[in-house]
Amino acid sequence: MKQDALGKGDSAVHPLIVQHNALINARFELNTTESRLFLALLTRIGRDDTQFQVCQIPVRELMGHSSSNSTYDLVRKTLKHFASRTLLIEKLDTSARRQSKPDFSILPLLAFAEYKHREGVVEARFNDLLMPYLLQLRENFTKAQLTELLKLKSSNAYRIYLLLREYAAFGKRVMAVAELKSILGVEEEYDRFTNFKARILDRAQAELAQTDMAFTYELEKQGRTITHICFLFKPTGSALPVLAVPEAGWEATLLEAGIAAKSIAGIKTQLATGYYDEGYVYFVVAYVRRQAAAGKVKKVGGAIYKALVEGYLLEDYRRQVRKDQAPEPPKRGPVAPVLSLQERHTLDDVHAMYETMRQRHLIAEETFEENLARVWLAAGFRQETDAQGIPWLIKP
Repeated sequence: MKQDALGKGDSAVHPLIVQHNALINARFELNTTESRLFLALLTRIGRDDTQFQVCQIPVRELMGHSSSNSTYDLVRKTLKHFASRTLLIEKLDTSARRQSKPDFSILPLLAFAEYKHREGVVEARFNDLLMPYLLQLRENFTKAQLTELLKLKSSNAYRIYLLLREYAAFGKRVMAVAELKSILGVEEEYDRFTNFKARILDRAQAELAQTDMAFTYELEKQGRTITHICFLFKPTGSALPVLAVPEAGWEATLLEAGIAAKSIAGIKTQLATGYYDEGYVYFVVAYVRRQAAAGKVKKVGGAIYKALVEGYLLEDYRRQVRKDQAPEPPKRGPVAPVLSLQERHTLDDVHAMYETMRQRHLIAEETFEENLARVWLAAGFRQETDAQGIPWLIKP
């Protein structure tokens, strides 16, 4: 039976590891032995725990069955470094949800750690500030089987496994090289991509080949510079009930605007016949919203649907497209590319659509990141930040 948070918790090992996605994407660096200790502590967290327990981890669990003096010296040094580790993690709101523009905190990983040489155990307890990321999780979390994680040998393979596991239902995750290096804490160590590829990416691929997250990858370039890695793996599917969920960005936009799912089927037919393209959908939504803001439209959903069915704004839309595509006179200095309405959305607007649909139960129980990957990224949109620091979803 478990004691209170100041006592020694039982040593039961749980087969399922559950972490908040913000922790999976946090920036911190652990060596291989530290990763084993971190994993061992995670396995001591029970599903119903409301506080962190003081955990006792046998040294043999970290180092195998060897008990030489050098082994215990290594444990002593490992614990010294591990106890001082911090992580850069995004702050959650009061409901433990991720925010579209999060603040970040630097948090100590542990409350304390102690090495008991005579007993052959490491005693440690997580920092209470990590409770929202590990205890009583209801959403925005990722589960992993301990049996799969134990197949991994390197700390970077362990982190990459979880990063891919977060997107397991989709079979794909695209990450910027700089972002992945930052999460792993290896920006300075592997400044050359060839070294990063050989020592981290390819090694992780070999290790994960033995798990349920075996992957291949494709490299994306801008000029000669490799900027993104597209991880590809077998999607696991989902046990969630099948709901009327949007398959594309334009569908999500219409659902958020109040268009019924059965009405969207007719609009999809018009798109398929070439009556107009997806850009017209975004143009109509933006136009009607401006009219509503000016007090000229009362029922936004009805006005949008009528404009799509009757197509009476098509000529205005085509003029806008021609204007956007027309060459501009030369200007001094760099000129930002012209992006037409159908090609971009602010990330804040997309997040607002997601929240509206989630509250109306129009989408499955999935996180914003999962919805973003399934609806937008899968449709070819990419995340970019403009010169003012505003994040956008842009479709090339």
